[in-house]
Amino acid sequence: MELSSMAKDNYRYKTQKILHILLVVYVGLTFVQTVLLRIAGMDWFDAVNNSFSTIATGGFSTKNLSIAYYNNVWIEIIITLFMAVSGLHFGLIFATLTGKGNNVFRSEVSRYYLLSLLVGGLVTAFALWADDTYPTFLMSLRYGLFQIVSVASTTGFATADSSVWPGLAIMMIILFSMQCACAGSTAGGIKCDRVLLSFKAIKAQILQLQHPNAIIRIRLDGVIQETEALHSVMIFIVAYLMLILAGTVFGTIFGVDLMTSFSGAVASIGNVGPGFGEVGSMDNFSALPGVFKLSNSLLMLLGRLEIFGFIQLFFIKWWR
Repeated sequence: MELSSMAKDNYRYKTQKILHILLVVYVGLTFVQTVLLRIAGMDWFDAVNNSFSTIATGGFSTKNLSIAYYNNVWIEIIITLFMAVSGLHFGLIFATLTGKGNNVFRSEVSRYYLLSLLVGGLVTAFALWADDTYPTFLMSLRYGLFQIVSVASTTGFATADSSVWPGLAIMMIILFSMQCACAGSTAGGIKCDRVLLSFKAIKAQILQLQHPNAIIRIRLDGVIQETEALHSVMIFIVAYLMLILAGTVFGTIFGVDLMTSFSGAVASIGNVGPGFGEVGSMDNFSALPGVFKLSNSLLMLLGRLEIFGFIQLFFIKWWR
């Protein structure tokens, strides 16, 4: 909450209450998913550990093939659902469960996040089906939606080798690897809150050009956004994209191919996990140059601490 100003709006409680909310949501979701995975066919050890990894959007599985190992559609459905839920603001999840007015269904950001997942999954499924990657649309939807939700929530689980998918499907995965989920969740990335605000700012700018004397207010979930907040959002997005560019250029300097360098930078700063090229969903970073691993480690820290939170560590005067 301290690092992401976008997460604070739904935490209007004292610290003890916030801790209570996080524990209830985090532990509750982990417990429910563990039970459902056990019913779906996992043993208790795998169910517990994969649930830990899902709710934390951490992505590590107990199997080298990730979730593809199980080849179980019910396990995939359960994990897809909980990955999507874990990408929501935890305060909104708590409000929804306790019947509060400020809940997931009324949140503009949550609706945008869930709708974007659905549209992204359908577009990816259509690309896979049209390219004959899978024989039926339902099978294409099964693998396409899982992978979209996996990267959008920055969980990084895999059920297929997405590096061999058609261009449109790859592009959708890269886009969601940059946008990711909501502030106030365990996900990384730019965050849906900032992306939605940037869309609203673009719309407002167009309207302002059409009506120069108009006073146009930008609202998010009914709250008027101050100019300073909008500037912060735009600066963050620009800085985020510049770091991706820097990571891509740095990788190519040391002989890493363009797709691996670019997707590796996107996956690292977003804390997503898999990219494309040599760091695809069924591969890892082990064979890449050590200097490339170091640069991507730095990107992971910058992304996890929301760039400026990490930079502040080196300017002690800011702390005063």
